[in-house]
Amino acid sequence: MPKMHGKNLAKIKLQNLESIKRILFRYAPLSRAEIAERLELTPPTITNIVAELIQQGVVQELTGPSNAVATHSVGRKPINIDLVPGSRLALGISLGRDFTHYCITDLRGGIRAQGSYDLLSEDYDTMVKQLLRLLNTLEKRYPAEWERLIGIGITVPGIVNAHTGVIKNLGTERVSWCNQPFGETISQATHLPVRLENNVRARACAISLFRPNLLAEDTTFAFCHVAWGIACPVVLSNQSFRGQDAAAGEIGKMILDPNGPELPDCGMPGSLEALSSMRAVLEYCRQALRAGECTVLAELCSDPEQLTLEQVLEAQTKGDPAVCRILDRGMFYLGIALANIVGFLNPHLIFLSGPMFRNRENFDTVERSLRTYAFRSSDEKLQLVYVDLGEYGGAVGAAASCIEKYFLRE
Repeated sequence: MPKMHGKNLAKIKLQNLESIKRILFRYAPLSRAEIAERLELTPPTITNIVAELIQQGVVQELTGPSNAVATHSVGRKPINIDLVPGSRLALGISLGRDFTHYCITDLRGGIRAQGSYDLLSEDYDTMVKQLLRLLNTLEKRYPAEWERLIGIGITVPGIVNAHTGVIKNLGTERVSWCNQPFGETISQATHLPVRLENNVRARACAISLFRPNLLAEDTTFAFCHVAWGIACPVVLSNQSFRGQDAAAGEIGKMILDPNGPELPDCGMPGSLEALSSMRAVLEYCRQALRAGECTVLAELCSDPEQLTLEQVLEAQTKGDPAVCRILDRGMFYLGIALANIVGFLNPHLIFLSGPMFRNRENFDTVERSLRTYAFRSSDEKLQLVYVDLGEYGGAVGAAASCIEKYFLRE
């Protein structure tokens, strides 16, 4: 029988505290009266909680020009309050497929430090030892920042149960990492809370927390990241939807053509991964190179096994017919997949991210396909926006996920 959770006074206070932090995160600077109006809470409730946050050093009253408040009322002007970004910091670690990236951010996503290391071992026990050595190095390199850490965020590709800190599925790679007490092990060794998260879901969290200018008043959006695989987590009312077993958003597994192509390690035949992922695009271009179909690409890469995405994108820019055909097909199917998401969940805002969209024509193809097949009543309000979180996007997302869990939740 599922548990039912009641609300006593202590829980209500924690919920109010969480709501005030979130409203400041999204809309600050605000006056106490504005917070009370937005949250429909009494002024004394707001005053007491804000006083606690000021005492903790995470919120400040603004003075001087920064406290400019648009008001036509007479009497004492209200005082705006805002977060103190540097009062708390988060360390983000991205265990990617090419590099290990780290960054330390403040509460607003301001980068305090960042860097790269080589890939960690495929063997779980060896990887843990390498990661702990890396964390020890960072603690010694950034002692002042380490003292203000609220926790550590770690992101990996694949299916991750963020509640238990366990990796559930990484496909055919890093198999020994799965079903291990990863988050708990790192937390016990560092004496810090650890948030383990899927890399794309964490990037969506970074958009939600660190890029409010991209959201306007939207609190629901989809974030589609196309790289080696394809994922599209959905944020509903500022909360990431996870599903029953943390696998929500894995749209690369969506079947778009049951009679479509099958590629090694790219899911089932005709899946979105087998049609539109970076891995699939590279494989189709290799096949076309071997068949002598690529005129421009052959000049850029003589060995299909050494082919890079940068070469593919350059060949597309220069008009290689075979490369353009491969990318057009992949982006066409990606647009159809996003149209299905629009028909089912109806987000008015979709972010598109990934290295293939450095070429504008790939974004344009996705958008044309999306608008052609999207549910018509959604089309007028629907926005598709390209966003680039940069080389350290996974690490920034890891830090954002950590802040969301250990600062914004109570």
